[in-house]
Amino acid sequence: MSVAKRTMGRPRRFAKFEEFEAALPRDMKKRASYCDGIGIFKGASSSTVWVKIRMPRGGTYRGRSIPVGGSVEHKLGKRSSWDWPQLVAERDRLQGLADRGEPLEAVVVETFSQYASSWLARKKPTLKGYGVTKGHINSALNAAFGKKALNAITVTDLNRWIGIQSEKLKPATVQRQLATFNAIMNDAVRSGVIERNPTERADRIKGIEPRQRFVTEEEWQKILKATEKIEQDQEENKERTPQQIRGWLRHYVVWAYNSGMRRGEIINLTWDHVRKIDDETTVIEVGNTKTGKPRFVTCTAEMEAILTALRKLDRAEGDNRLFPVSMTTLKRALTRLWKATGLQDVRLHDLRRTHATILIQRNIDARTVAGRLGHSGTAMLAKHYAVDLGDMAAAKVFSQPFAK
Repeated sequence: MSVAKRTMGRPRRFAKFEEFEAALPRDMKKRASYCDGIGIFKGASSSTVWVKIRMPRGGTYRGRSIPVGGSVEHKLGKRSSWDWPQLVAERDRLQGLADRGEPLEAVVVETFSQYASSWLARKKPTLKGYGVTKGHINSALNAAFGKKALNAITVTDLNRWIGIQSEKLKPATVQRQLATFNAIMNDAVRSGVIERNPTERADRIKGIEPRQRFVTEEEWQKILKATEKIEQDQEENKERTPQQIRGWLRHYVVWAYNSGMRRGEIINLTWDHVRKIDDETTVIEVGNTKTGKPRFVTCTAEMEAILTALRKLDRAEGDNRLFPVSMTTLKRALTRLWKATGLQDVRLHDLRRTHATILIQRNIDARTVAGRLGHSGTAMLAKHYAVDLGDMAAAKVFSQPFAK
């Protein structure tokens, strides 16, 4: 029986690897012969060395699926590059990887710029602010992290970048850039490309204070009066601006106050999103959400009245939007509105916070409020909405006399 055939089953032991190699026949065909999992293939001009690795947990190897208990032949390279102790050590290392279910070959991780480019292409159809996000990647992130493999970016790298950016940019700008980086790295974690996002342990950006602005009833009435004054001025000057769409601003602001919807969610509503359930109930299907998950918002009495008024608005033929204005027109109108009210620190998003606060004050459970706002849980509600209510209740309890 030849050495090649003997080593396919229970191989004969050799004192030295050289003895095994010398005993190999010259007429080897297409397969290597093995001794203790280490094999030699004699080619026409040179010999190559291989190791046979058992896969007790199965797995994949170079695109092939390996069943549990199967084995693979792994090529190490030229025979002249290895001696026997090195081969034994490499065989044992690879077998240890297989025993633990780890890949035999190192996974090549994409660079940040490569992954960010593919991420941006995938997110383009649904990403809000695509141009801004692309600018963050190209101008702020690739310069610092572009050539680094994703798994090579450390907390130290990120903190150094935050420090550099904070010296020349406003904290809010750096925070937005960091949010883009965070979204990309979180996607890599979910995809199994990296184990952990370094942002989790990075330094906080100084100067970032979360806004907790709520609108009081007095301020709300001031906002309504300002919208009426603006629309009255537009009506008086309609001959000078005949192309201007009028009569929508107050409806838009009241809609935001009554629904708790985001700015972009409202501006993208069409009449196809309006669902009449019965004579008393109308719901709005909100599809263009921040989370990508649609939700239904039941109309209040004021929202029902607004729908009736919006149907009477002048609009271009075929325009199916509830509010037939562009985002640019909306931004300009809201900027003018806040200036007219004298409430320079108020933003449309504050009406969303106020909507949630009013519902919580009126004993609507937090989960229902979170669902109306489009949050998957109540954590965001507790962090950014109705945050003062617990403290107000605590103050009232403290002021009460002790029961005797």
